[in-house]
Amino acid sequence: MKKLKKIWQENSVLLVLFVILIACLIAVSVVAVKYFVGDSSSKFGERLDDIEKHPFGEKELNELNDKIKEDKLVLDASSRTSGKTIYVSIKFDSSITLVEAQSKALASLEYFTEDTLSFYDIQYMIKADSTDKTDGFQIMGSHNISGTGGIVWNNNTIPKDE
Repeated sequence: MKKLKKIWQENSVLLVLFVILIACLIAVSVVAVKYFVGDSSSKFGERLDDIEKHPFGEKELNELNDKIKEDKLVLDASSRTSGKTIYVSIKFDSSITLVEAQSKALASLEYFTEDTLSFYDIQYMIKADSTDKTDGFQIMGSHNISGTGGIVWNNNTIPKDE
């Protein structure tokens, strides 16, 4: 016991600093693990907390595909969801123009409920094959929750030099 008292008297400052150092290392480790590793089991984290209040499942996806396919210029339509995003892919007949295809995609927003439009982002991918008489196109667009209400298009059709 006298040995411990002697060690404490000679090194009390160093021992207190060592205990403080160990406590700080533990605190930094806990914060780093929580921040970088996280504790969520979902790859989306907390972004999907209220998704069960806004259901959009297979039934709604099939109805959407059927409504889009009713148009005679639509060859194929498919859709899927991932998180809070609905991906809609539409393949048009090669006789359609780009502007007509964009307007038909914009009209398809009517098939979504207001609740769905206010919770999900919608990504469109529309395309048509090229023929001798028409130029094909492949273009993507998005309708965002916080957007203007329309579809913003991003053109990735390579322009031809004349």
